[in-house]
Amino acid sequence: MENERLRIADVMKKDFPIESIRSRRNVDRYGNGYPSVTEVLGVLRKVGLEMWYKHNTAAFCDAESKKGREIGTQIHTLIQNYIEGKEPKIETIYDSEIKTVVESFALFRKEYPDYKLVRAEQSLFNKEYKYNGTLDCIATRQLGLKKNKMELYVILDWKTGKCKENDKPPLYDEYFAQVAAYVKACEEIEKLGVNQVPVAALAVFAKDKVGYNFQLIAMDEIDFYFNEFFLPALKIWNTQEKMKEIKKIEAEEAAELAEEKG
Repeated sequence: MENERLRIADVMKKDFPIESIRSRRNVDRYGNGYPSVTEVLGVLRKVGLEMWYKHNTAAFCDAESKKGREIGTQIHTLIQNYIEGKEPKIETIYDSEIKTVVESFALFRKEYPDYKLVRAEQSLFNKEYKYNGTLDCIATRQLGLKKNKMELYVILDWKTGKCKENDKPPLYDEYFAQVAAYVKACEEIEKLGVNQVPVAALAVFAKDKVGYNFQLIAMDEIDFYFNEFFLPALKIWNTQEKMKEIKKIEAEEAAELAEEKG
């Protein structure tokens, strides 16, 4: 029992090797076992979503959630193809929603022509805090006139949402925390050839009517959401993974003890 407790104490203190508690999927995708930003933020409570589940049937919520995920994935693919100069075409069973989101994106491009979309779906990771992320888009924006021109790098994150009775789809705290985590992955941003910390922005494209919500995020907001939202969520995620390892150790010890008694 003493040895077991020592092992558990080691678990709580240790930064584990990739194979022990980290996602195999992230080993394959990023070359390490760190959690993704979206995995980390998955530990946060979403009260609005909980209420939605409470007031609707499980079958309805599951179907709508699946639909939302598929539309989001398809829109990301369309925009990536657009940025990379490929034919922005996909097969979908959600023709109406996809058409509306595409029109919302086109409206955004029309009203913000000074943003040049340079790169899509860029993987990066933060070595200090040990997490991964995938940027939806790196854009540039020209500031100044003639000889005083400067190029500003902008991290853009896309979302889809519903306006309902409003003119724009809403922005949620989780969105800001996600972008903050991307901005703080400075090691990889430098490797992208970006010579300054980028500006960050969110764009949510409506799927129930043509419209969007676009917002630049100030650096003090980035610091706030990173320190007050993302890092606490990362600590919870890491602790949960360590608890899984502890339960695994306890199960192994129990099996060994039962085998000895048998």
